[in-house]
Amino acid sequence: MQETVRPLDPNRLSVLVAVLLLGNVLFQFIELPEQVWSLQPLGSPLEIRITGTWLLATLMISLVCTGANLILHDHPRLEENPGRPIYISWILPGTMAGLSAYLLESAPSWPLWVGGLILVGVSISLTISAEYTAISPGSHGYPMARLALNVLAYLLAFSLFTIIYHSRTRSLVTATLTLLTATLLALDLLSVADVPFRRVVLFAGIVGLITGESTWALNYWQISAWAGGLFLLLIFYIAANVAHQHLLERLSRAVMVEFATVAAIVLVIVLLRAP
Repeated sequence: MQETVRPLDPNRLSVLVAVLLLGNVLFQFIELPEQVWSLQPLGSPLEIRITGTWLLATLMISLVCTGANLILHDHPRLEENPGRPIYISWILPGTMAGLSAYLLESAPSWPLWVGGLILVGVSISLTISAEYTAISPGSHGYPMARLALNVLAYLLAFSLFTIIYHSRTRSLVTATLTLLTATLLALDLLSVADVPFRRVVLFAGIVGLITGESTWALNYWQISAWAGGLFLLLIFYIAANVAHQHLLERLSRAVMVEFATVAAIVLVIVLLRAP
């Protein structure tokens, strides 16, 4: 039987979004110095540049995660689902906040920047609202909210994989960033399975490791950024869904054939579109 859950507090959400947007506006008038770290990992030189954009992204992620935590803790059914820690619900809003801060800094004109800022506020509001609804699997809005969050996770994965691959930096950097991104997003996708959380962490780490290691090989393939992002998304999608089906004890030959068919279709598209 589906239940009706008290809606989230719109005042807290509006304050969070207002502070988030204000932070992005203020950073347009604040120029932070760039920090450069020179390292020698594996015997070869590596420069890590910490720019104002990365500092803004870090600040926005921290802000959104803190605000989401306060909002989600107001859920009356929070204690009834202890198998999924509340901090897992920070992943998608926080990732979206960091990605949006990075993209807004690259906006070519003020009209696009303003439009993007409005879109960011709406998107993060909807994401936190969906996370609030998805806390209670028995609520009437849970199926749609969880579906929307799953789609968002894959869209974020594609966007981040494309950006990381487009950077064309050393595999040590791109593979590590891809591994971390895939692991975090896999945690969100796999945590809905009703299994001990330590198993979810284990399989999310395996998904991240598979996707990260694929980046090492992909860096030797001279293809466009979007094709590289799509290829990494394909690997992430297959690995995450195989892990999910295994956790649910539903992994069968028919499921494997389905995933193999999807993989073959996407791989053909990538090969035909790759230069």
